[in-house]
Amino acid sequence: MKKTFSLPPIILLALAALFAVAILLVLPATGARAQYKGDEKHAVSIDEATHYIQNFKSNPVAPATKGGYFGRNIFEKILAQPGTVGIRYYYAAKDDGTPTIVLVGVDTTGDDMVKGVIAEIALPCPPYCPQTNVLSK
Repeated sequence: MKKTFSLPPIILLALAALFAVAILLVLPATGARAQYKGDEKHAVSIDEATHYIQNFKSNPVAPATKGGYFGRNIFEKILAQPGTVGIRYYYAAKDDGTPTIVLVGVDTTGDDMVKGVIAEIALPCPPYCPQTNVLSK
């Protein structure tokens, strides 16, 4: 007579759980939603911002991106500058043609605060898109 070996169900369940955890820790999460923290790097120099804006003006094309994400930290940095009353955006393009937007503080006279914090490094959509909604369709 042939003996069969079987593990108790609780042991099988524990092994399956350990295997699942190991898979999640080892394999990259494909299709996982990005984790936004609000403190991403967005600041650029005035030279970079000017260059990107000129890129766009030289070749104004309809962007392939739907939009972009900026963390709240960059808005707080821009708005925390003395004399800042708002934020202005400019259409821009990276050297490879990727569309982007440059953000700069605006003072009470409506002038750009070009000696202050300037932002550009947005996370573009796609690929950093939200779940489909009326704005992102």
